[in-house]
Amino acid sequence: MSPFLFAAPLGLLYLSAKSYLEEAPLNLILWDFSGVFSIGLRMDTLSGILATTVLTIGLVVMRYSVRYLDDDPQKSRFLRYLSLTLCFVLLMLLSPNLLIFLFSWIGTSYFLHHLLVHFSDRLKALKAASQKFWISRFGDLLVLSAGVTLYLAFGSLEFETIFETLKDPSFVSANQFLIHLSSGLLVVGAMTKSAQFPFHFWLPNTMETPTPVSALMHAGVINAGGYLVIRTSPLLTEAPIVLSLLALTGGFTAFYGSLSMLTQSNVKKSLAYSTIAQMGFMMLQCGLGAFSVAVVHIIGHAFYKAYAFLSSGTVADIGRLNRYFPRSLPSPTIWTPLIALFISFHILFVPLVLSGYEFSRTPGTTVLLIVLALAGAQIGMSPKNKVESAITALVVISSYLLFANVMGLLLNDIVSEHTEHVDPLRLTALFVTGSLFIGLYLIQNNLHRISMTSFGRRLYVRALNGK
Repeated sequence: MSPFLFAAPLGLLYLSAKSYLEEAPLNLILWDFSGVFSIGLRMDTLSGILATTVLTIGLVVMRYSVRYLDDDPQKSRFLRYLSLTLCFVLLMLLSPNLLIFLFSWIGTSYFLHHLLVHFSDRLKALKAASQKFWISRFGDLLVLSAGVTLYLAFGSLEFETIFETLKDPSFVSANQFLIHLSSGLLVVGAMTKSAQFPFHFWLPNTMETPTPVSALMHAGVINAGGYLVIRTSPLLTEAPIVLSLLALTGGFTAFYGSLSMLTQSNVKKSLAYSTIAQMGFMMLQCGLGAFSVAVVHIIGHAFYKAYAFLSSGTVADIGRLNRYFPRSLPSPTIWTPLIALFISFHILFVPLVLSGYEFSRTPGTTVLLIVLALAGAQIGMSPKNKVESAITALVVISSYLLFANVMGLLLNDIVSEHTEHVDPLRLTALFVTGSLFIGLYLIQNNLHRISMTSFGRRLYVRALNGK
């Protein structure tokens, strides 16, 4: 690979910055079909930042693949399909309308399928690819149906036209049914791509595929569902029922994926369940209206998961060596997690209370802050130096809040600013998701106690099998 290719992400980043400074998307329109849809590309800050992320990771994965498949007779075929998959992901991010988005969405799935069956003698790989194929076709049908519904309502498939029309309250009021129907179809379609419950089972079964495919899939392709939700956020915020259901589904998927991850002994399978959980949390953020925060989550998860998969072989080697030198870590007392959580809550929420933060008006944001406090408490419970752990927790929380606010400024005119709709379903979603994360925190820190009970043993077996 030419080293000059690695300058390409800088070019995308430059164009993204240009779009932000000019406060307008950069359009390359080759053909316009009477305003219904156009053939071309559209870059704004959202698509530019995510395209830079995907291209950077994609180039690293391709360079890794050159050595990884050095003795494989199908190496050139593999690299060709890997390049085409990456190209279609980039086209999907730069799509100006839902038609080109759907075309690239299907193209990504098609070429990814060829990568998943690269080792054609592995029956598990073929079975997983078949599961992924049919779930993807179901997702394609949902997005296609959403496109038809949007055309009936708006007379156009252009994202910009749809979002401008939504600014008319009388139009929104007159087309509530079609808006809710198209939003629901888009959200469920996105769930199929991002391995959300109950469409999650194909992802852990793809571990027979080459490691570079896992890295690209977990770091880029699986984020397509989240990107679809974020891109269409101005539409989805007009359907609060759909967002509440998305929050419930995402919260449950995060809870389920995390429990399953804790029971896995296979490194790659553990990473797969981790991805399911992370995508669930990202969907929860979208369901709560924190779309810019979800973008930060997508970028962080993409880089982390690509690195994790590409280094999974090294981790397995270290694990095999360390089994000869077992180390016992002290189990926390039953009060330690509660004390850590109490301290974390005070560090995060006391300044908000003093600044006049209104919890009753921003319940969705409050739930995300509770999850952030739980993360800080977990980091602070590290068996290492407690002072160092506390400093690490503060740095992580501060960095997260900083990146979220910066991303909010960058995407201010692109993603929707969600206004909380307080209704029974919304309140139920907030209570359930908040309770799930608190419960997950307590379970994680009491596994050694739970495992001694008959319920804990049954739970372990089900989580191990992903059921």
